[in-house]
This record gives sequence, C-alpha cells and structure tokens, in this order.
Amino acid sequence: MTINKRSLMTRAVIVLLILILPFNVIGIITSVTSYRSAIKSAETAISHSLDSYGILLDNRIRNTDSLLYELTNNNSTLLSMCHSTDESAYRILRYQFYSAMDKEIKTSDIAKSWFFYQTEWDDYIPFPAYTGATAGSRPRFSYIENYDSSYGHWFLSEDRTEMLRILYDRSLNLYCGAIIDLQGFLAGLGDFHDYPSLSYSFADSVPDAQKGMLSLGRKTAAGPYMIAEVTTRDLNGSIDSMQYGLVMFFVLYLALIPLLFFLMQRNVGKPLRELNEAHSQLQCGNDDYRITSTASSEEFREAYDSFNRMASSLQELQKEVLDKELANKQLQIDYLQLQIRPHFLLNSFNVLYTLIQRGQREPSQQMVLFLSDYFRYLFRSGSELQLFSKERKLIEDYMRITKIYYPESFDVSYQLDPILDLIRVPPMLLHSFMENIIAHALLPDRCIHIVFSGEYEDGFATFYISDDGKGMDEDALQAINHITDLPIDDGRNVGIKNSIYRLKYYFGEKASVVCESELNVGTTFTIVIPYDLEEEE
Repeated sequence: MTINKRSLMTRAVIVLLILILPFNVIGIITSVTSYRSAIKSAETAISHSLDSYGILLDNRIRNTDSLLYELTNNNSTLLSMCHSTDESAYRILRYQFYSAMDKEIKTSDIAKSWFFYQTEWDDYIPFPAYTGATAGSRPRFSYIENYDSSYGHWFLSEDRTEMLRILYDRSLNLYCGAIIDLQGFLAGLGDFHDYPSLSYSFADSVPDAQKGMLSLGRKTAAGPYMIAEVTTRDLNGSIDSMQYGLVMFFVLYLALIPLLFFLMQRNVGKPLRELNEAHSQLQCGNDDYRITSTASSEEFREAYDSFNRMASSLQELQKEVLDKELANKQLQIDYLQLQIRPHFLLNSFNVLYTLIQRGQREPSQQMVLFLSDYFRYLFRSGSELQLFSKERKLIEDYMRITKIYYPESFDVSYQLDPILDLIRVPPMLLHSFMENIIAHALLPDRCIHIVFSGEYEDGFATFYISDDGKGMDEDALQAINHITDLPIDDGRNVGIKNSIYRLKYYFGEKASVVCESELNVGTTFTIVIPYDLEEEE
C-alpha cells in the first residue's frame, strides 16, 4: 500500500503516534520490566526452595552412601554374621546387628528404610521391621531376584515414590538395600503458602513445561532430578496488582491509536474520499453523479449539499454550452454545403453552356435532367447522411454527362464492394473528389484513366479515387494533406477542404483523407470512414 505523505489522514496518524506512542512505549517497557522482575523473583524463590530441600536430600543420600560403605567393609558384627556357619551364632549376631542398625536409623540422617538379604541362610532382614499385613513378606525382594548392576546406583521406583540403591557383596553373599521415602520426605517440607499450586516430584530429567505451567528442576547428588511445578496463574497472582494494572493500562491506552484512527477514517477520511470520488466522476464526464451518502457531521452534510448544487449547476451550464456549440456547428456545416453548391453549379453551367453553344441538343437535355436530379437530391438530403448508393448514382450520372463535354479526355471505372451501398455518407462528399479530377487532372494531349474503388473491412469503409493525370508537385501535395491547418474561408481547395471538414464533423478523428501524388504521374485520394454496419442494422 502506497502511503501519501501529504494525506490528511497520514498526518493525523503521525500526530497521534507522536503524542501517544513514545509515552506508551516507555510505560509498557517500564511495566513489562517490572513484571518480568517480579516473575524472576518468584522463580528465584522457588529455585531457592528447591536448593534448600535438595541440600537436605543430598545430605541424606551421602550419609546413606557412607553407612552402606561402612557396613559392607568395616562392620564387624555384619561381617561375622555373614561368615558364621553355626545357626545359633548367626541368630545371636543377627540380633546384635539388628539392634545396632535400628538405633542408627533412628538417630542418623539417613534412609529410613533398609533391607538385607543373606543368600547363604536365605534370610531377609527389613528395617524397620514390618508388621500387620506385611508381616512375614519380603517387600522389594523382586529387585534382588532381578538384580542388575545398575541397581548399584540410586534409581527411582516405577511409581517414583521411592529412591533406592542396592549393593551386592559377593564375598559375603549379601544384598544391602537403602530406601528413601520421597513422599515422606516431601511431606516433611510443608506447604509453600505463596504458591498454592506449587508441587514437588522426582524424575530422571526435567520435563518439558506444559502450557500454563512453570517447571524448574534441580539435580540431586544421586542423579534424579527434584522437580518443582507451579501454574503461571499463581506466579501472576504473586505480582503486585499495581504492576499488573499498569501494564494493562498502557496496553489499553496504546489500543486507542487504532480506535482513534478508525474514528477519524469513518468521520473524516471516508467523507473526504466521497467528495474526491464525486469530483473524479465529474471530471470523467459523469454529469449525473450526486453524493447520496449520509454525512457523519453537519460540516460534511453542508459540503455534500454544496457539491450536489454545484454539479446540478454545472450540468445545466454544460447543456447550455453544448446546445450553443451544436447550433454553431450546424451553422458551420450549412455554410460548408452552401460553399459547395455554387462551386459545383458554376462548373455544371459552364458545361451546359458549351453543349448548347456546340448545338449538342441531346447532351444538353441530359445535362438539364442531371441538374434537376442533383438539386432534388441536394435539397431533399440537406445536411443529413445519405446512403452511398444514392451518392454513387449521382457520381456516375455526373461522370457520364462530363464525358459528353470531354469525350476523349478520360475513362472511368468503378470497383466498389456492393456492401458499401448500405453505409451512409455526407451528401456530395465523394462527389467533390471526382469533380476535382475533372477540374484539375485532365491533360490536353492524352486520355487519363480514373478509378473509383472501395471496400469495407473491420468497421472501416475505405474509398480510393485515383487518376493518372496531371498530378501535383510536393508543395501542392503538402497543402492538400495539411489543408485543415488553413483557415476555413481562405478560398483555396474549397471542395476538398469542405469535404474533409464535413467528414471529421460526422465521423470524428478516426476518419481521414490522405492524398498521394506525383507530378505528371497521377494522384490518389484515400478516404477512410469508420462505420459499424452491425450497429446500423
């Protein structure tokens, strides 16, 4: 879209942007910065919580790892128990180990659940001892049955409620397992009252954040991640309402720019375009165009009414001017025809006089009859267009009569497309060109040949009037081809000049007359008339 810098609407928008946009942008940037700082502070608080809880869990994991190492390498009771071959001694040592281990669990920051399995005696020893429904069972024994070397590292249970580590000492035929109850650990952390939706969980990796959720993770010393998840609504809720309100205020205020632009477009831009369109319609010649839209304001209503009154006045004025112009052109065309009549009449009377003087009675009578037909045709047709068939008959009669006067001076032939008889031409127009040959092209020492031909094609009738007579020099030829540049009443080439003017009057600028001539070789006039026979029908 091209922006017109001189447009009133463009200037109005620029003013609005200068007045509103900078302050809004500054306000939005400040508010957004404050908003992001608040969000960052909330994230920092949650991350700090993760670190605090993670440190507690890391300590428990490290203490548990230390105890596991100590038990399998330096605990004399456990070592003696595993190497014992006497059942009674084994039972005594087992009791001593159980008592010491139970005390260790209660007093140390280590895993609260343990289990040992001595394969030699098929003895499963859980800590603390299970009662009730689990009495006599072997919880988590499936890990021992399906032992894998990866169990030597901390791993999450399938339901992610426990973190386990199992060591197998081949020399002692002993499995040692430590269990950290993650649900119990998390329950001991308490609630984070600033974020009601905050929840903790454990996973092998930090999950992708879901829509509307913030996920943060901290890797534990054992490998799995401690995950904190909170809804963005909770985070937003923790932000000071004033900060949030400022952001919304500036955003809404910025939205006023398109609203103001829309109002200006509707109340100012659209009416102005209506006025411009109306003036364009008048310039394109649509004199009947009027503004019918309802104005958006009193000022534009007056402007619309003023335009409509002006258009009506212009239409009436143009009608008056057009009527005067048509009347003037009619007077001009009548003047042109009046010029042709005496010019032709004078030539005809000269011929008639010569015939009478020679005593050629019959040709004289034919000449009188021809003149009678000529004047009848002329006065009946006036300035109206006539069928070419009538014009052609008049030309043929004229050439036949003139042949009597100049029997050895010329021959004439006609090569005319029959369809040309259907078109209409100004009366005496083509006749003037034939008469011009008789007046100027004949030679005293030989017979010249005159050819009158014509064709119709693609909406144009083209006539060719040729002779091989006297011809004309370059100056005379240029005067003919530029004859319309001369004053209409300068007295030269009256017949041809008036014919060309009449041709332009009736058929417009697409009509043309072109003369080609060479001295002592001949002359050809090409007359082109635009004519739509289909429209005529």
